Amino acid sequence: MRGEIAIAPLLYNVIYQKKKDGAPIEIFFPPEGAPVNPYASGIPKTAAHPNAAKLFLNWCLSKEGQTFMIKELGNLTSLKEPPAFPEGFDPKVVKLWYPKFDDYVKLHAAWVAEWDKTFGYRQ
Repeated sequence: MRGEIAIAPLLYNVIYQKKKDGAPIEIFFPPEGAPVNPYASGIPKTAAHPNAAKLFLNWCLSKEGQTFMIKELGNLTSLKEPPAFPEGFDPKVVKLWYPKFDDYVKLHAAWVAEWDKTFGYRQ
């Protein structure tokens, strides 16, 4: 029964790749809110090639790099002046929900355990 059930995958950058590959899906950002999971990038002090890592990180944070990550990987950006937005995303309309990191850290182990049990995942 393909296409008869509405679902809501919340990982945009994952479902975006499926759409690019031709999956019969539509992407929608509800105005009342969409959860965001910020992440950080950096260079460990033990990097084997720190100068190459600096060049790559510099590109990642450039407008060109951010545009690539938005259009090809389905990421959002933290740049003050975003070079692009994902299709259907309007920052003036869609409220972004950021996690409270103290709660995130406290709840993480229980969430992972519940996920693992639900989907039969073993590490």
